[in-house]
Amino acid sequence: MVSSIRMLPLNALRSFDAAARRLSFTAAATELGVTPAAISVQVRRLEEWVGTPLFVRGHRSLSLSDAGQRLAPRLTALFLEMERLVSEVRDLDAITLQISAMGSFASKWLAPRLGGFVADHPAIQVRIANADQRVDFDRDAVDVGLRYSADDHGELHADLIARARAFPVCSPALAERYGADPSRIPRQLLLHDESALIAPGLPTWSSWLAAAGAPALPEGAGPWFSNSHMALSAAIAGQGFALGLAPLVDDDLAAGRLVKPFELELESSFGFWLVCRPDRLAEAKIAAFRAWILAQAARA
Repeated sequence: MVSSIRMLPLNALRSFDAAARRLSFTAAATELGVTPAAISVQVRRLEEWVGTPLFVRGHRSLSLSDAGQRLAPRLTALFLEMERLVSEVRDLDAITLQISAMGSFASKWLAPRLGGFVADHPAIQVRIANADQRVDFDRDAVDVGLRYSADDHGELHADLIARARAFPVCSPALAERYGADPSRIPRQLLLHDESALIAPGLPTWSSWLAAAGAPALPEGAGPWFSNSHMALSAAIAGQGFALGLAPLVDDDLAAGRLVKPFELELESSFGFWLVCRPDRLAEAKIAAFRAWILAQAARA
């Protein structure tokens, strides 16, 4: 006999979903604002309802049973779909656009332009989260991702914002001091970006110097930064030469904060992309942001 949907234990399902995602009754209780005991009671209720254990409970561990592994991902997807459905029909004043973005792209390219989107769409509350790693659109509360990556995006819809090109940049004073010969640059003034090491084909100082016919880098030459934004900030402050990526450095070049002392450019194997779930392309807030950012990219 098929049970009516009205009989579904929704509180128990929500408790199980939180506990399954976190593999912790305590963490699930914090997320839902209840006690761990309440989570345990609701999970037991659901297990009685389905007639099988959903967790394997150890002394200090919690893992999903076979039945729990089957139920958890599909249940999470259903809750996310319900949240999206509600967001589509609630007041426009409450619409939030969650954007996951590479920190350097968000700060150097997106943030200086975002005021135009906010002015055109005052009903959309924009929230940008720094995420250099890929997010899971099925599990994370993200509407749109802005990635610096290769062309492979799996089943996600992807729009190319810009191809990336790399070339040295520095302050005007350093460019005047060291002229147009890269072999004259003291190697301790080369500012390195560790994020360029995550995949083959990304431009590095070693690859640029080789292409320029300049001497190779001695081991340990120059300081290292965990991302390009930090390296560019040091370059603007006159601390050395960074390997800048267009379009991230376009505004700094236009404003004169940085200069491009050498003409040689290397094309990156990565580009800047907008990605989202293909089934959400027609959502008003995503469609509006996508149209705006692609127009900005075309203008740039």
